[in-house]
Amino acid sequence: MIRHVAVFTFVPGFTPEQRAEWMAMVADLPRQIPQIRSMSVGEDLLHGPSSHEIAIVADFDSLADLATYTAHPAHAPVLAMSAPVKASLAVVDFEL
Repeated sequence: MIRHVAVFTFVPGFTPEQRAEWMAMVADLPRQIPQIRSMSVGEDLLHGPSSHEIAIVADFDSLADLATYTAHPAHAPVLAMSAPVKASLAVVDFEL
């Protein structure tokens, strides 16, 4: 199994309403992309000096399934919404 972890920091102009909409879009991806075994998305609670703002954790059966998710048309609107407001992104994909 492959675990995909992505952590984001956004520009200040990305409003709480837009963040909520984006997170809802992410949370809906497992319904649209069958290769996603599980997915969670959430906002940071501690707001520490090293914290990012939002994290996504998703599990896939294989690297091929992760690649399918990455290129899937349902993923495109999520990427399009976050691209102009993303200040930073860190991603780690590892085998469980």
